[in-house]
Amino acid sequence: MAIAIVRKNDSLLLRKTDPDRNPYQQPWALFGGKIEGDGDITTLLNKELEERWSFTVIIDERLWWDEDIKLDHDGEEKRFVYIDALCRVESGEPSPLNPNEELKWVKISDLGNYELNPPTQNVLNRLNYV
Repeated sequence: MAIAIVRKNDSLLLRKTDPDRNPYQQPWALFGGKIEGDGDITTLLNKELEERWSFTVIIDERLWWDEDIKLDHDGEEKRFVYIDALCRVESGEPSPLNPNEELKWVKISDLGNYELNPPTQNVLNRLNYV
């Protein structure tokens, strides 16, 4: 899964996840896209972002990868591998197609006020944003 850390000036774009599709208890997260099919990571990530949240990104910097083993929303234990990248919006206006999600630009200095899921928390800790 590619993880987009979408930044604009001193803010990051977060999404409040759909509780029915979220394997974590914490509702706020970064954006992720499955790496399935043919194509490079940017193309595959943008396909997911456009289909689910109506925007595409430019990857400014590839950072690192993380992994987590946890119960997924279907109750099965799965291994998740995350490829993290700093991005900015290239096209579109971010908005969720799922009515149970919310998108919000959050000042980096305010990120500590949000219940962030563990992968999001890990990435933002590494960036010294929280």
